[in-house]
Amino acid sequence: MLLWEAEMRELGYKMVMTSTQINEQAQHFYRKLGYKERGSLFLDSTPLDQPQEVFMLKPFTSGLSTHFNAF
Repeated sequence: MLLWEAEMRELGYKMVMTSTQINEQAQHFYRKLGYKERGSLFLDSTPLDQPQEVFMLKPFTSGLSTHFNAF
């Protein structure tokens, strides 16, 4: 994960985003790495019925990149 983050910084990204289902343990791993919950998607009672999907973002500190790329 840290290698991927370093690569994204080198490519000029200002932040990274990932997601996990609310019932998975991965959310705790991401939080320990500095990711913050920034939204979720509910697909219950639909043909794609599944647990809530949680979106997590980690902004990089300023000064590492001078241009902005979308996610």
